[in-house]
Amino acid sequence: MKNYFKYLIITFILTSFIVSQVTEGMVEFRMGKHNALQLILMSADKKLVESEWKHYTKAIGKSKKKKREFITMGVNLSGLSNPVDWYMKLDKSKKDVLLQLCVISNEEFLSSSNQNDNYRVIEKYLEDFVFIVEKAKVRAEYETERKKLTKLQKELKKLSEDYDSNIKSIEKYTKKIEKAKKENKSLLKTQIKTKDEISKQGLVVEEILNNPSDSINEGEVSSEYKEANKKLLKLQKKLEKLVDQHGANLKSIDKSIKKIEKSKKDNKSILKDQAKTKKKISEQGQVVEELRKLLGSMN
Repeated sequence: MKNYFKYLIITFILTSFIVSQVTEGMVEFRMGKHNALQLILMSADKKLVESEWKHYTKAIGKSKKKKREFITMGVNLSGLSNPVDWYMKLDKSKKDVLLQLCVISNEEFLSSSNQNDNYRVIEKYLEDFVFIVEKAKVRAEYETERKKLTKLQKELKKLSEDYDSNIKSIEKYTKKIEKAKKENKSLLKTQIKTKDEISKQGLVVEEILNNPSDSINEGEVSSEYKEANKKLLKLQKKLEKLVDQHGANLKSIDKSIKKIEKSKKDNKSILKDQAKTKKKISEQGQVVEELRKLLGSMN
């Protein structure tokens, strides 16, 4: 894939240089239809071409944009016999961008027939611009692919964090299960003890009821009964609470088991995703490296 990708990029750039030759012909501008130098920039973004043109021509004069035309006055390129004024416009044609440049030199519209020497200088200037655009395209492609690589690396980091989080979750709920089981073991012992105490206290209450005090009037209960029954009720509530705690621990254990199972299942899936993402990172890293090398060779 690495060599194939490199081959595609280089082939595409060479094809762009071959096809993107400067031609001339009559073009409609705001000031009328005049001869212009024309250049097709293959598979280029119009905004990218416009940005690169501004940067490329910055050293030779300030451009003003009026109704889609870039006007630069007093352009003095090295090799020109005199300063020139030019009008440039860009048109999008499918995937390509058509650059059209109308030049006024010595008060006439420049062509290869009336001022050949000046024409050749500007023609060479436009041919060099092809390389500038191609380099910008590679730079843009490099940035796009580099962002993809960064995104994949972040995805891998997130997967790793999720995996570690699940491991901690498994450890957490395993400890919770162990704690709940230990508590329930203790609760069962306390329940048996409390049931025995309830049974004994029930006998005490029953004995008091069967042998009422002579000082108690009919329909009344003694303070001794009240105290004994109060103790019995307290033991019964204690048993209810112990049973509730035991049940709550069983639910907690069941919930923790499900959490552990889910975390294990998620981690199994994460490991597969990590393997896929690592492979993508390796492939994307090769693409980025080839573009970086290509960009370096274009300096």
